[in-house]
Amino acid sequence: MKALFVVNAAPSELASGAIQLASVRYRAAMPAVELRQSGWQADVVALDAVLRPDFQSDADVIVLAQPKENRLLQPDLLPGLGAFIQRHRAAGARLLVDVCDLKVGAPYVAYITQMLKQAAAGEVCRQFYPGLLRAADGIVVPTQALADRIADYLGQGLTFSVIGDPVEVAPAPVRFAPDPVGLLRLLWFGFFGVHAGAVAGFCLRDLPRLTAKRPVTLTLLCEAQVERLLPKLRADSGGAEIAYIPWSVPALETALAAADAVVFPIDHGSDSAVGKSNNRALQALQAGRAIFAQPIASYRELDAYGVIAEDLVPGIEAALVDPEACRARTALGQAYVAAHYAPAAIARLWADVLKR
Repeated sequence: MKALFVVNAAPSELASGAIQLASVRYRAAMPAVELRQSGWQADVVALDAVLRPDFQSDADVIVLAQPKENRLLQPDLLPGLGAFIQRHRAAGARLLVDVCDLKVGAPYVAYITQMLKQAAAGEVCRQFYPGLLRAADGIVVPTQALADRIADYLGQGLTFSVIGDPVEVAPAPVRFAPDPVGLLRLLWFGFFGVHAGAVAGFCLRDLPRLTAKRPVTLTLLCEAQVERLLPKLRADSGGAEIAYIPWSVPALETALAAADAVVFPIDHGSDSAVGKSNNRALQALQAGRAIFAQPIASYRELDAYGVIAEDLVPGIEAALVDPEACRARTALGQAYVAAHYAPAAIARLWADVLKR
């Protein structure tokens, strides 16, 4: 069979392999590699490519990533995408829409209207995303919680398939042995723009409680916009040393190797956070690092392998008192990730969905 993944990436990114968006790597590029190794013809193309009137594919199934809002508002997107879908459906192709983020519902429309500062833009998004999902033959999501939330807004009758995100970092030995009163090296990584409030809250609320007993460093591995907030984060942290490293996959592997533990504060009460993937925690466990995360549905899957709690500090303190238990928990998590989230395991789930 032949599958075509249509993604939010520039053609130059796909050609070079230097893909910035994790969603493109996890939900198209990596599965396509594994599918090809098992006999599929699986191609990954940029959204811009399929908007050309002369673009044609003989794929049996098309996996379309939800277009980003900034692309959606450009005048060529709606007619070009509509024509692409119509041509390929007429040729017998199935259409699956891959959804990583919640883009339906009144909270989302209010947020995007405010962010784009255009009421008309919010209205375009309000109509386009539900229409696309209802028109699809199936919807692929990384978590059941996201499927449930979409159904809450759009009603029943939609067909969902849940496929998680694969791990991309190399496995490394489990390590957690900081001195209870010595230096504790914490790492946070992700898209700071989405998690700025949660990270700031961790620095203000939690780091001072930790630094009262020991020196602490917190490394932020993310995009550059965090730099302008570093003075404020440092001032709020009770004396913790906070460093910024620009994000890349090699930088992530280096930072994980240097860290004692990884923290994932999250605005878990927000509508957009409900269905988020646990992919960042999976990377940390794969690298043999202890995880401490605030609770969203996908992190609950990892309850036995890390500390998933509203307040992260008691869990960190307990791990410092009993590091052996922390290491044992992390080792179990690493084995669980290898069994369920290795690229080959995730590709098998994709193959099952694509064949339906």
